[in-house]
Amino acid sequence: MQKFVQKLTACLCLCALLGSSLTVPARAAGFTDVSSGHWAAEAISQCVTHGWFQGKNAATFGVGQPMTRAAFAVVLCRFFGWQDQGPSYQIFSDVPQGAWYEPALRACYEHGAVTRQTDSFRPASAITREELAVMLIRALGYGSMAGLFSETSLPFRDVTTNRGYIAMAYEMGLVNGLGSSLFMPQRAATREQAAVILSRLHGKLHPVRQETIAMVRSVETLPDFTGCQTAVLMAGTLTGSQSPRFSPSGSEKEWAQAAQAARAAGCKVLLGVSGQAGTLAAGSAAAAPLAQALTDSGYDGLYLDIAQREWADGARLTQLVQAIRSLTGSDKLLCVSTDAPVRGEPAPDYAALSKTADRLVLRVSAYTDTESAVPVCAMEPLENICYALSVLNDQVSAGKLSLLLTASGQARKIGGRFSGIDETALNALLQKGTAYYSDRYACAYVEAGDTTAWYLDGRALDARRQLLNCFGVNSLCLSTLNGTLNPTEN
Repeated sequence: MQKFVQKLTACLCLCALLGSSLTVPARAAGFTDVSSGHWAAEAISQCVTHGWFQGKNAATFGVGQPMTRAAFAVVLCRFFGWQDQGPSYQIFSDVPQGAWYEPALRACYEHGAVTRQTDSFRPASAITREELAVMLIRALGYGSMAGLFSETSLPFRDVTTNRGYIAMAYEMGLVNGLGSSLFMPQRAATREQAAVILSRLHGKLHPVRQETIAMVRSVETLPDFTGCQTAVLMAGTLTGSQSPRFSPSGSEKEWAQAAQAARAAGCKVLLGVSGQAGTLAAGSAAAAPLAQALTDSGYDGLYLDIAQREWADGARLTQLVQAIRSLTGSDKLLCVSTDAPVRGEPAPDYAALSKTADRLVLRVSAYTDTESAVPVCAMEPLENICYALSVLNDQVSAGKLSLLLTASGQARKIGGRFSGIDETALNALLQKGTAYYSDRYACAYVEAGDTTAWYLDGRALDARRQLLNCFGVNSLCLSTLNGTLNPTEN
C-alpha cells in the first residue's frame, strides 16, 4: 500500500522546467502593470515563481497583451515539464529550425498538445480562447474524449466549433464565459488570462488534501494501511426483503484485529455492508439492524454497498440512507456506493442522496469487447469516468465524491468470460507472458498462452487520479479480491 500511495501522491509532479526563455528574466512580483489588487495578480505571481511565465521585460508583465501561439506552446511545455529529447525536425513550414520556441513546440507536438492539421502553425498570431482550450485539453491527454462532449449543453450561445474541447475545459472549471451567455471563442487570450487558467489547473492537479480509502474484503491477508485515511472492512451483509437483518461475514475477532491495524495507521474505520437490490424493498425497516451493527462494532461509520438494478432502486437507497442517518446521528460517517451515471440511461437523484450521505463512492462499469483481436476488459474507463463526473458536476459537491477502483485484475481464457483474478495469479501470468499498456483505454494487460488479463498498474492509476483531480475530486477507494492493496507494477 505504501508504494501505491507514493505513486498517487507523485502523480503529475510538474516541477521540471524547460530551459528556453521567452524574453527577459522577471521578478515574481513587482511588475509596474500588475497592481496588488489586480484580479490576476496572484496567478501571475504564481506563474512567474514557478518559472512558467516571464515578463515582457524586467518591469512589465504585459497585462492586456495577447498571448501568441508560440509563447503559449513554451509556457505549456514549462508547465508540464516536457523536454524535447529527440533530433530536430521540421513540423510546420512557418516554424524555422532554431527558432527560440521551436524545441518547445516540437515537445508539444510529441505530447499531443499540438496536431498537424495544416502545414502552418502561425506562431506569431495571438492564440484565441478557443485554441487555448483545445491545446490545454489535448495537453492533458483528453483529445480523444473531447468528441464525446460535443453534444454537452453549454451556457454559451456563440460556441460552434471545437465544442467538446470547450465543454470539457468549462466542466473542469478551467475556463469561464465573458459576459452574458458568451464565450467569445475567437477573441485573443491575454497573457493574464492564460496565467489564471494555468494557475487553476495547477491547483487542481496538486490538491492540498488527497484521500485514499482502503476497502478490505478478506482478512486472510491484511494490507499495509500506511498512507490511507479511511479503511472499509466489508464485514457483513444485509439480507431479507421482508425482515431485513445484518449477517456478519467471517470471524468477528479477525475483523476486530483488522480494525485495530487500520486505526494504528491513523485510519478511520467503517463497517462495510453489502447486499442485493431486493433488500431495498424493505425501505427504512432495514435501517435499524444496520444502525445496531454499527453500534456493536464501535466503528467510526458505515459503508453501504447495495446493488441497484433499476432506476427506482436509487430512490429506495436514498430512503434507507436517510433512515440510517436519523438513527446514527451526524457523528458517524455514512458512505454509500452507487452506480455512476451512464450515457443514455436514466439516473437516480444523486443530489438527494448526497444531502444525507457524507460521501458517494461511484461504481463505474468496465468496458468489454471480446470480439476484438485482443479481448478487452478495461476497468473504470476514463471516458465513462469523465462522463459521470460531468453529469454530477451540478448535482453533487466534488468533495463528497470518490471513485471505486478495482486493484485486482480481470482474466479470460479463449472462449470463456472475464472474471476476477487476484494479485498472486496476476503476477504468475506476468512472469510467463508479455505485458502491454493500452493508451486507448489507459489500462494495462498481459497475454500469457491462452489467457488475457487486464489490470490497473501505476500508470493507469495515475491517469484516473489526474482525471479525478481535474474535476476537483480528490478521493479514491481501492478494492481488491484478496486483501492486498499494492497494484502490480509493470
